Amino acid sequence: MKFRHNAPAVLIITVVIAITIISVVSNRISSQMTASSEEGQFAMMSEIMKSKLVGAENNALSSAEMVAAMPDVKAAFAAKDRERLLAITQDIFRIQHDKYGFTQAQFHELPAVSFLRVHNPKKFGEDLSGYRQMVVDVNRNIAIRKGIEVTTSGVGIFGTLPMTDAAGVHTGSFEMALEFGPLLDALKAAYGFELAVFIEEKILHEVATSLKGDILNEQNRVGKYIKFYTTHSELLRALVSDADINISEDTHYVRDAVGVPYGVLLQPLYNYAHKQIGVVAISGNFGATRSAAGQALVWQSLLAIVVIIVLIGAILIVVRGLLLQPLLMLSERLAALAKGDCSQTIEDTDSLCEEMQQLADNYEQLRAQIQRSKSVGSEL
Repeated sequence: MKFRHNAPAVLIITVVIAITIISVVSNRISSQMTASSEEGQFAMMSEIMKSKLVGAENNALSSAEMVAAMPDVKAAFAAKDRERLLAITQDIFRIQHDKYGFTQAQFHELPAVSFLRVHNPKKFGEDLSGYRQMVVDVNRNIAIRKGIEVTTSGVGIFGTLPMTDAAGVHTGSFEMALEFGPLLDALKAAYGFELAVFIEEKILHEVATSLKGDILNEQNRVGKYIKFYTTHSELLRALVSDADINISEDTHYVRDAVGVPYGVLLQPLYNYAHKQIGVVAISGNFGATRSAAGQALVWQSLLAIVVIIVLIGAILIVVRGLLLQPLLMLSERLAALAKGDCSQTIEDTDSLCEEMQQLADNYEQLRAQIQRSKSVGSEL
C-alpha cells in the first residue's frame, strides 16, 4: 500500500460521500418544505370554498328576508293573490338576478306546495315535500333555514324563511337561491382557481325535470356524477376522472395537465339534509411551487459538484504539494545519504511547512555529521 496513492483516494471518497449525504438530506428537507407549502395551499383552497358557500347561503337568506318583510308582499301572499305577488316581486327578482346571480325565488303554501315561482310563474301547485326537505322543515318548525338543494330548475344555494301575515299568522314560506355559476366565476376571478360542481346524475334525473341546457349528456358524465357547472371544461376533464371523483371526504392530489402541475382539491357537496349530492373540484396552478422546488434541486446539485471539486483540489494541494512531495524529496536524499552520498542538500526550506522544515533541518544535521565523519576518517 502506498500512502501517496491511497491517502488522497480515501480523502476524496470521504468528501464525495459526505457531500452526497448532505445534498440528499438537503433535498429531502426541501421536498418536505414544498409538500408542506402545497398542503397549506390545499387548506387555503378548502377554507376559501367553505367560507364562500357559507357567504352565499347568508346572502340568499338576507335577500329573501328583505323581500319577505315587505308589507305588500305579506298582504298579497296572505290573500293568495298570485298575479299581484308576481307584479310586486318580478322586478326585484330581475335586479337580484342581473346583479348577484339569483336564479330562483319561490313562495310556498303550507306544508310545502309551490304557490309562485317568480323565476317561472307558469309552473305552480305541485307538492314539494318529497324532495324539498328545507321547505318542509321551515314550515314545520316555523324557522329560518339555509343550505344547498336540488330543485326542478337545478341546483341552488338557498335561504328560506317562514312567511306571516300582518297579524303574525304563519302563512307559508319564501326562498331565494343563488346558482353556482356566478360563485365559481367569482372565485376564479379573485384567486385564479379553475372549478367545477358535479351533481349525482340520478338525483338530477329524478328532481331537476325543468333543467335547461344540454347538461345531462355523456360528455359531462364523470363516474356517477354530471358536471353541472365548470369554469374550464377541458382542464377539469383532464384533472378529474371517474376514478378520482368517488369520494366521501376531502381529497387532494397534484396532476399535470397541458404541461402544468395543478393541485386538485375534491370536496363532498352536501344538501340541506346533509346527504352527499355531489362533489366540488377546485384546482390551482402549482407551477410556481414545483418550479421553485426544481430550481432548488438544480442549485443544490450544482453547489454539491462545485464543493466536491474545490475540496478535491484542496486535498490534492495539501496532501501532494505540502506533504507527499517534500516526503519524497526527503526520502530520496535519505536513500542517497544511506549509500554514502552526502552531496545532496536541501536548500529552499522556506517553502516547506514547519513540520517539514524540522525534518529537513534534521536531515541537514545528519548529512553534515556524516560528512564530518568522512573528513576525519580520510585524515586518519
